[in-house]
Amino acid sequence: MPAHADDPSTLADRLAQVQAEQARQHQRLAALEGQQSQVRQTLAALEAQLALSSADLAPIAAKAQAIEAQIADAQLQLSHDQLAYLQHIRAFQADIKKLYALGGVRWLEFVFSARSFDDLLNRSIYLQQISVSELQLARRLRAEREALEAQRRLLAQARADLAPLLDALQARANAIASQVAAVASYDSDLDSQRRQTLIRLAGLQGQSRALQSALDRYETEAAQAALRGSGASYGPTCPPAAPPGSVRFCGHGWGHGVGLGQWGAKGMALAGLNYRFIDQHFYTGTTWASLDTAHTPIHVAVLWGTATYRVTPSGPAQLIAGGRVTNLAPGQTVSLAPSGGVQKVVPTAAGTRMTVYGPSGRYHAYRGTIVAQPSSGLLYIINVLPIEDYLRGLGEVPSSWPLEAIKAQIVAARCYALTHMGSTGLYDVDDTTQFQVYRGIDSESASQNAAVDQTAGQVLMYGGRVIEAFFSASDGGHTANVSDVFGGSLATYPYLRGVLDPWDIVAPRHTWYTRVYTYAALEPVFFTSGDVATYGRLKGFDLHDRDASDRLNTVGLIGTRGVKRIGVSAFLHAFNRSSLTGTDVLWNEMFGTTPATTWRYW
Repeated sequence: MPAHADDPSTLADRLAQVQAEQARQHQRLAALEGQQSQVRQTLAALEAQLALSSADLAPIAAKAQAIEAQIADAQLQLSHDQLAYLQHIRAFQADIKKLYALGGVRWLEFVFSARSFDDLLNRSIYLQQISVSELQLARRLRAEREALEAQRRLLAQARADLAPLLDALQARANAIASQVAAVASYDSDLDSQRRQTLIRLAGLQGQSRALQSALDRYETEAAQAALRGSGASYGPTCPPAAPPGSVRFCGHGWGHGVGLGQWGAKGMALAGLNYRFIDQHFYTGTTWASLDTAHTPIHVAVLWGTATYRVTPSGPAQLIAGGRVTNLAPGQTVSLAPSGGVQKVVPTAAGTRMTVYGPSGRYHAYRGTIVAQPSSGLLYIINVLPIEDYLRGLGEVPSSWPLEAIKAQIVAARCYALTHMGSTGLYDVDDTTQFQVYRGIDSESASQNAAVDQTAGQVLMYGGRVIEAFFSASDGGHTANVSDVFGGSLATYPYLRGVLDPWDIVAPRHTWYTRVYTYAALEPVFFTSGDVATYGRLKGFDLHDRDASDRLNTVGLIGTRGVKRIGVSAFLHAFNRSSLTGTDVLWNEMFGTTPATTWRYW
């Protein structure tokens, strides 16, 4: 039977799926915005080309228009001259007709009717002058007409010569205009896709917040259970069996059990084993490599909400907001509100540290830059710093532990951080157990800084890639296959397979157990009145459904009329949050009843 839908493991899986989808949508949004930026750059370039083409086309078109105007003026002048010439010819012909009366006799009469020889000469000269004058006028008009015709032909040739260039420029302008229209249409499509992606992201963020809230409730209950059992002390072995009609639970470890066991690493270091042996024991088949991570930045979300947060730099710094840069003096506090847009508090001296204050007061102090990033109504406070400095501020293991154990943890944490770069669109990791516990300089210590410096850039590889180095507190003596805890295929993470860890014996909860309970006392913890009506009275537990590391998958609640099977996480939480179980806590899925023959790790 599968675990219940509200089991924390199921909720975590669903949350991981939603967050993965959010990451994909953020990547899609970033890709769309990148495409849109490129398209708009292309659009701007095309519009610039169109402007240049139009600028190139304008003088040619103006010159063509000027030639057209000159051709029109020449044609008009030629027409006027031809009309004037025709009018003059008609007038001259009229005069000739009048003089000669349309016949040679009248012409002869005009000549020979002279009254004297001088009159005859005058009349002959008059006729000659008229002929010469008309001939000169005709020649002049003809020359003007031929000149105008030649000019018209030259202008027409110039217009014909300009036509291909004019046509090419116009075709180029038309093509660019067509490209501008196509790119503008594509930009509109991208903008529509971007809006749809933003809408989907808003829905995913709502789902993520709801799932995170549900998971937070379970984690709160787990923390309360841990607090309830914090004063418990346990022996190294399980106690004797409970009397008939009753049960006692006994188990090992605390944590999901995948990858490096932190207490097991401490036990190995105490036994004289170095960090390289420790890490390769827990991460099967891995090899060592060195990367240049000194300047690789990581974005860590440290606070988020609707409140106004404050940042106080210990040394000189700058506030960058909306393109405006303001110098900050040491100790000058900056308020960061959701309405302020993106703001950055950047150190301008190597020793400057940033103290962040939330609604409840001082949170932590950090190396690097603090970025205030609004998103979906929330303000995220993000610490941006090199990965190596981020590792200095982790709070995963105590600074009092052996150096080799801390070094093994730092290498695993470096691998984990590198494989979670870009986990979300806003940040890479946060500072909770969802990723790795991070408290900035408040967690720094001489031993942890030494562990970072002595393993600088060192990572574990498998198949040419940095491993995703899961780790947990106490594995109870045997780590778990990743596929049994988080799902998926072990073939995808062959280095996260279960291995024996006898060194976990040093863990304070390597072995833990409860007092003796009657089944009647536990019945109201696990059965409702409806369950009693369906399954009868509780009389035992079926603890056979286990994974390869003998961690329980489900628990069968055996009634007098049937068996109710629930997920092991639901079983743990029902027990741990019940007032009927006092200060007892079930710390892990690796447990059984005493005595039992179905579990080999006693």
